[in-house]
Amino acid sequence: MDIASRTNGEGNRRALLIGGVGYGIICGLTFPLMISNTFLREMSLSHGAGDSFGALFFLAYAAAMLALALWHLVGRKPLPRASLVVALGAVLLGNGLMLLRYLSIIEGGWSYAIVTGLSIGFGLAVAELGWMEKIVTMGKADGTLLPRMVSLAYLVGGTAAAFIFLATGPVELTFALLTVLISGALLTRTPNVADEPPSHAPSRSDNVNLVKAISYLAVFSFVFGAVSQMVETSSHSITVIEIQATASIIGAALIFLAASLGRKRIVPISDLYGLLFPVVAGALIALPFITTPWVHGIASVLIFAAFYLSGMNVRIIVSQLCRGDRISLWVYLGCALGVGSLLVIAGVAFGAAVLSQGSPETALALIALISLFILALNPILAHRIEQRASVGADTGDSATAAVPTTQAAENAVEGFAREHSLTARESEVLLLLCQGRTRTYIADELGLSPNTVKGYIRNVYQKSGSVDKQDLLDRVELFRERR
Repeated sequence: MDIASRTNGEGNRRALLIGGVGYGIICGLTFPLMISNTFLREMSLSHGAGDSFGALFFLAYAAAMLALALWHLVGRKPLPRASLVVALGAVLLGNGLMLLRYLSIIEGGWSYAIVTGLSIGFGLAVAELGWMEKIVTMGKADGTLLPRMVSLAYLVGGTAAAFIFLATGPVELTFALLTVLISGALLTRTPNVADEPPSHAPSRSDNVNLVKAISYLAVFSFVFGAVSQMVETSSHSITVIEIQATASIIGAALIFLAASLGRKRIVPISDLYGLLFPVVAGALIALPFITTPWVHGIASVLIFAAFYLSGMNVRIIVSQLCRGDRISLWVYLGCALGVGSLLVIAGVAFGAAVLSQGSPETALALIALISLFILALNPILAHRIEQRASVGADTGDSATAAVPTTQAAENAVEGFAREHSLTARESEVLLLLCQGRTRTYIADELGLSPNTVKGYIRNVYQKSGSVDKQDLLDRVELFRERR
């Protein structure tokens, strides 16, 4: 038992390191696309020494995310296994072209900009979704591993982004090339993703949570983009946007990592939004009136950190909703990140348009007011979505006679499993336990050995905090009554 536990712990640490660093490198190359001051000021293709980190790159990234989601939704088949390697190769190509352009070996122009932008934007989008698929697979055995890998990835990504902003010219581009190679090397040490059918179709509550997750990320994305323009143009901000943004990334990652180490399940979407709303709302109200530079910087970092915290939470929630279905992961996560990226661009464009009209003080106040309105409106829309879903569920229940009780019980078990970060197999075991099945029956039903089923039951007890089967059934029943 001790040997097995120690082996499992070593495997988790190895997966945490590989997934966190490998995915973190991709995050570190993606973060600068949306927080460079040239993107905010000019929406141009210049960055640092004058080479191609601007709006075209981020637009290509957002478009690629939505295109990948549409591809998997329509085709219902995953990309070839070599697609992740091809994506990293595209990122290498784009950064290599930028290095050659900086060294004056090749000329610039629209052809160079389009090829470079599409290579890096598309490559990073495929690499991000591919790495998320990998770390979801590696975190299947332990529900607490996925949040830790994502938060570690943000920590690594924030550190890498800080180095990219501090470095100049060939050092910056060489660093990007080396990190892509490291990510590729770590990729070879990850397990292949098996083509398994989904364990069950998404429930009505799953779909509601998905819509809420995307809407919350979209709201914070728009606010992030609009406030970025405020910070960049404010005369009271003495710290450049890159430093404030990278500090917020690292701070948000540390907060999320500490939370994932201290609890067995991730914070629900609505709870996190409820925690972040008063912080962001207070910062938005105060930001136009703050004249002290260091206080202005703190308010900006709080808003940025809320955006990155919601991004981490949404990645984990959406991954859990997919429950091992590769196609759904690419569709849902691609849609969420694509919409969020477009809303960042919309926020930046909105901020730039408002700031170009009238006095800066009035423009800053207007940006803060509209951002606050959108932030406050979203919970109302989410509540309406839940109401419509519950009305639809009631209508469906009245149309079927004997099915409702069973379906309601299954939905309650699904919700309980999701809240306690159970894997797909553990959820199946939980459902059979709630139906009064014995360990022998469960083993025959799932095609497993009784000892394996015993291990799954022990995991269910541990993650749910139950001491025995009756305690587990009581907890599920209480959860169902609360719903």
